[in-house]
Amino acid sequence: MARAKAEPRQKKDAAAQAPQNASEAPFVIIGGDAAGMSAASKIKREAPEATVIVFEKSPHISYSMCGMPYWIAGEVASKDNLMALTLERARNERDLDVRLHHEVTAIDREAHTVTVKMLETGEEFTQVYAKLVYATGASAAKPPIPGLDLPGVFTLRSLTDAEAIRSFLDENRPRRAVVVGAGYIGLEMVETLRKRGLSVDLVELLPQIMPNMDADMVKPLVGHLREQGVHLHLGAGVRAIVAGDGALDVTVRDAEGNDNVLGVDLVLVSVGVRPNVALASAAGLTIGKSGALAVDSQLRTSDPDIYAAGDCVEYRHIVTGDPAWIPLAPSANKGGRIVGENALGGSAEFPGIAGTAIVKVFDYSLAMTGLTEQAARAHASFGAQGEYVGSATITATDRAGYYPGAAEIRTKLVFDKRDGRLLGGQIVGTAGVNKRIDIVATAMTAKMTLHDVTMLDLSYAPPYSPVYDPILVAAGVGLKDVHQA
Repeated sequence: MARAKAEPRQKKDAAAQAPQNASEAPFVIIGGDAAGMSAASKIKREAPEATVIVFEKSPHISYSMCGMPYWIAGEVASKDNLMALTLERARNERDLDVRLHHEVTAIDREAHTVTVKMLETGEEFTQVYAKLVYATGASAAKPPIPGLDLPGVFTLRSLTDAEAIRSFLDENRPRRAVVVGAGYIGLEMVETLRKRGLSVDLVELLPQIMPNMDADMVKPLVGHLREQGVHLHLGAGVRAIVAGDGALDVTVRDAEGNDNVLGVDLVLVSVGVRPNVALASAAGLTIGKSGALAVDSQLRTSDPDIYAAGDCVEYRHIVTGDPAWIPLAPSANKGGRIVGENALGGSAEFPGIAGTAIVKVFDYSLAMTGLTEQAARAHASFGAQGEYVGSATITATDRAGYYPGAAEIRTKLVFDKRDGRLLGGQIVGTAGVNKRIDIVATAMTAKMTLHDVTMLDLSYAPPYSPVYDPILVAAGVGLKDVHQA
């Protein structure tokens, strides 16, 4: 159902009308983490009289998933520090009807109802809704490896997973581990397990760590991982996990096709995540090409009374304009707020995502935003063979070269050769990486060209940057390859 776009000053009027609709049926949220709780809280702020019910099948709501490796490592002192919103605060301060251990098992779009199972008792009931928010997140992918269900084999996606891993470490004092997958979580957990005193083997099916970055940017990290005592198996795959003599035997097939058996005490499988869309698919909602739930710019699904946000949803990519599934916490939180506003009759639009992300790998930080060179060359917008894609990679120092502590920082910018438009960036270094990747993300969002970037008035002092920041240098180098330069 089409809605007129409301001016910001009209939001209160729209919100004031919401309780009239909500008097017949409540707003129902499926999922109580970042997107779901952001949506629920937004609805209650704008329409205090509205009834908002949140169904969450796990024992937890609204926690920092990204902080879990650091709690397992002991760097975060208490699990309570990970809680963005406790159940008590949600109920008592925000007046939200939050129900844990409640799993929504079906959506009846015509009747405007959901079927809910109380996991502690097995009982089921039907709940009517006025508007439904779908925020089911994503689950850890489980490859077809025999032995994934054995004791000592874990994935890390939920706080329940983190609790199980930490308990296992504390109670069993394992000495050796295998981490399967060298993405964000895999690399963070490699560092965590090393800090916990374990010997660690890292197995990655592709020939590089961090497969979502360009190979030339992450290659130097291979040596750093080895310096930290990590045993790397790149281009290798786990064939099977079996219970050995008091431990686990992990069969790894290397790049040459040889099988090696590693005797370990713990296995962490971290090969990515999958959007939780089975419930939506069964209800007939449109699923996008990425496999995540399709939404419009206002985060409305193919059903006008059902909105969706978070790691189960594909958003518009700000560079290509295509739907893209990039599950990250900032977009989940922002998407939840927009869903909450629009469920009340608003017309807020989600501007899109760039996929900006950063990960700590021992002494280094690896960050990216937008398209990698490889992804840009594969996209039809930049030529049949990627001929309009340019890149500039430079190595500089993260501060004035003469200043104590100056270290190398590697910067790569990806751009359109036809006009110099910035398409993406990657940065690897030991300091100043987060600031600089955010500059690239901001410039890209503003559709700036390399020439625009070279003219940015960035801060300078010897402890923080050279006179010409590495971003400016990379933009200047790339500008030489722009057709109109």
